[in-house]
Amino acid sequence: MKGKFLPLLLLVPSLSAFADQCDDNFTKKGNPITGGEYSTSVKVAGLSTASAIGQMRNIAIGNSMQILDEDIQGGSLLVEEPASAVHRPLPISISATADGEVSMVLKTRKGSFGNAGEIKKAMCGMLTQLKPGKTAPARAAAAAAKPIAMSATALATEVEQQAKENVAVVDTRYKGRVYTLKGVNKGVTTDGGILRVFYDMNPSLIPGLTQSRTLLYQTRVMCKLASDQKGYALSLRTNDRINLTGTFDYYEDAERLVILKDCRAAK
Repeated sequence: MKGKFLPLLLLVPSLSAFADQCDDNFTKKGNPITGGEYSTSVKVAGLSTASAIGQMRNIAIGNSMQILDEDIQGGSLLVEEPASAVHRPLPISISATADGEVSMVLKTRKGSFGNAGEIKKAMCGMLTQLKPGKTAPARAAAAAAKPIAMSATALATEVEQQAKENVAVVDTRYKGRVYTLKGVNKGVTTDGGILRVFYDMNPSLIPGLTQSRTLLYQTRVMCKLASDQKGYALSLRTNDRINLTGTFDYYEDAERLVILKDCRAAK
């Protein structure tokens, strides 16, 4: 029986072989002042472009990463490690060629510090899961995401920083994310029958105190309330504390306005 399986085993590269490739091909460029670039690659015999991108997409989903852009046939994939307490969002570019080569590139922003050893470990941990294949696997189901709890001012600052770097990325990165945002009610308006709650982006500790005019042009956050929230909206007063859960809809660059939809009072 052993003889029957030996030829099959010889056709599949070992994990250690992939790991060696990944380690040997890992490179680091740049520095914290200018920004860093980390890259590596592996080559898998019998791996098509479509299968490579499909597998890497599913591996990323399994690692709770977000899929920002995907081109199965073209051989490109952009995924993102969500922001955490220690780092901002980390976009990772993945590419695949017809000869089975799969590459990963992570670029860090200016002023960011990266641990090359940990980055290499994470990259190789993904690449060494690749297997030979001709067709793309079915898309893996992402785990249901819990609302991201933060203050409205923190979300505004995060989006503002991203918009300064590349405003075109904002909707791609944030659209569909669910947030629970704490803050202070600036006011409630209506637009086409939809009730809208605006967060005060610089709430005063002393009600009625006028804030600096330099803050008039900062990024704002507005929640479009769900249709069953009329009673809640009518009960709100200016300067009331609010805590709303809603879905990121889009960013209005001209108005510097973050817009969430289907918002409800958080329980």
